[in-house]
Amino acid sequence: MSNSLKPGESFAIVAFGKAAAVVLDESRKSSWKLCALVAYYPDNIPVLAAGWPSDHNVTVHLTSSEDMMPSCRHHSYADVQPGFAEENLDVYDRVAAGLAWSRTLAVLRKGFGIEVDLEKIWDHHAELEFISKDADATMATMVAEPYVNHIPTLTGGIGYKDLHRFYRDYFIPGNPPSLRMKVLSRTIGTDRIVDEMYLSFKHTQVMPWMLPDVEPTDREVEIALVAIVCIRGGRLYHEHIYWDQASVLVQIGLLNSNLVPGGAKGRLPVVDGAGARKVVDESSVRSNELISSW
Repeated sequence: MSNSLKPGESFAIVAFGKAAAVVLDESRKSSWKLCALVAYYPDNIPVLAAGWPSDHNVTVHLTSSEDMMPSCRHHSYADVQPGFAEENLDVYDRVAAGLAWSRTLAVLRKGFGIEVDLEKIWDHHAELEFISKDADATMATMVAEPYVNHIPTLTGGIGYKDLHRFYRDYFIPGNPPSLRMKVLSRTIGTDRIVDEMYLSFKHTQVMPWMLPDVEPTDREVEIALVAIVCIRGGRLYHEHIYWDQASVLVQIGLLNSNLVPGGAKGRLPVVDGAGARKVVDESSVRSNELISSW
């Protein structure tokens, strides 16, 4: 294979099981134009005193039951069996496979020198949602079968049909004109972005994604929100959105933090918009106010 490459070209190998063991063994003694090698659960790993050549960029994925310590970057996955990354096997584990894929992608991009502007992709998607308010254009930024999950309310959708309906009929028209969002921090990984945001609005209309079927209360709300966005092939694959729903309910008057079930003294361990304000400025609100003995 390496003989067919043109000057300056290189290649990468991703191998599984016994094939991974063979490739690891061959790579240490061959002068390949190898820029990345990813081995999933090989049944044997050669021991190299000096390690693999640095330009080989070797990474190994192992199960926690495999008692091996390769002299290269490696990752261990608990409660899985060899084969966990192969969908056609009974031992396939979706969570471990996804984590391993993100790490594999990082190795491959480094080997080939590929850079992807994830921020540009995510910001364009958000602009279509909140500024253009175009459901069709928003969906065009996503993979063929994406999904969105607003964790506290289980709103969103799986697949193009349901998610398009959700954006068009519920999410985009379900944001009050007063809604404002500000990015407080952004963490960029290989295939995903994590945004920490401050969100505020006046509850002047039904908000199906955050307060489904709750009539407007005209209350002001401040909330800290975290969005974990996965991007594949230049398009959004999924979004996981988290916020403190108890804090939202306190602020709109649907939850009274002073009413503790069973007649117990004290209050529910829930805060109002102070939680969001403390994310913006840690010194704006005192810490540990809910701890009576503090």
